[in-house]
Amino acid sequence: MLAAIERGKTLDEARDRLQDLPANDRAFADLMVLTALRHYGEIEATLAPCLARPLPARPHLARALLYIGAVQLLYLDTPAHAAINETVAATGRREQPFRGLINAILRRLDREAEALRVTDPLRAWPDWLAASWQAHYGAPTTQTIARTMQTHAPTDLCFISEDAADAFMAALPDTLKASRLAARNLRLSGSLSVPELPFYETGTWWVQDIAATLAAQILAVPTGADALDLCAAPGGKTLQMAAGGAQVTALDMSAQRLERLRANLARTGLSAHTICAALEDWSPQDRQWPYVLLDAPCSATGTIRRHPDLPLHRKASHIAGAARVQQKLLTKAAALTAPGGQLVYCVCSLQPEEGEAIAADFLADAPHFTTVPVKAETLPTGLQAAPTGEGWLRTHPAMLGETGGCDGFFIARFARTG
Repeated sequence: MLAAIERGKTLDEARDRLQDLPANDRAFADLMVLTALRHYGEIEATLAPCLARPLPARPHLARALLYIGAVQLLYLDTPAHAAINETVAATGRREQPFRGLINAILRRLDREAEALRVTDPLRAWPDWLAASWQAHYGAPTTQTIARTMQTHAPTDLCFISEDAADAFMAALPDTLKASRLAARNLRLSGSLSVPELPFYETGTWWVQDIAATLAAQILAVPTGADALDLCAAPGGKTLQMAAGGAQVTALDMSAQRLERLRANLARTGLSAHTICAALEDWSPQDRQWPYVLLDAPCSATGTIRRHPDLPLHRKASHIAGAARVQQKLLTKAAALTAPGGQLVYCVCSLQPEEGEAIAADFLADAPHFTTVPVKAETLPTGLQAAPTGEGWLRTHPAMLGETGGCDGFFIARFARTG
């Protein structure tokens, strides 16, 4: 599974390799891989003194096996004899030339873990990513971001109404606890799968990080008003606006993701008009909307806690390419915004090239749009530091730290003046 991710598979795709395992083994295998991804650079630095040169990732599994063995010794408190023996026993024909090396390194790691172990969370992530965060957020905040990225993300739920949130709280089993982040948003702690949560079948809630809810909240579409949700799937923001009584048109280029959006609408009993099309090529016969939301595709570095495989699949060069796409999409979204209307642009990225820089360039090239500042007092408790000096909004995982952090988002609200 880890080797497949190193070769370019996503975490979800690589999980297919665990399907035939018993539930307990599947959970432990998943935990080993998640932990390896969250500490990947630290493991690499820890093992470096033990290797004359790095192990190649292909065509064998030697490097992945070594990392999985190290994860058990360094982070999971697996008994040393079990971690070492099982890892060495897992070497197949292709890994045989490295069997002795893996055995020797893991035994040395067991003996000298305190001296060898690298525990700097900044080292866990690629150098270019850590440097970007430090340049934009400063060293202390970046340390907290990097450390929070290594933790499991909490489960946040968004509810159709405040009454639905109250009913959920009353129905929680003793194994779960929930804290209130906002009137319609709860954060869970405990171990229960999502389909087993109260009122799953009745559809009074959906899973959505608190930071991801802010874009639709800021757009504040009035009941009965028309709204356009661009790049909408899997649909959390569509659900939010529909729950508030908006008449939502949701567009996405992925038929598969749009099916997931429709399934979410069906489960919650909400409605929206869905369109499968690429925004760049979509021509809605000169129609414009008074409320437009663009959640643009991006590097998604703000969601690394949920997708710790992302740093292995991203390079610094990807950011510039993603930013060019976002500029084009924002220009198209602006053209779909009616005079006097409002446009919200957001990305789940921590990279300023995909957030602040895009908003600044857009305003420079679109004189008929102005920023509508986001006010701190309108935000959930704990996110009052999110508004920027320009009136935009920036969240990062160091926020809400006492309750588990939040995803990284950039959000800007614009008004069309002509």
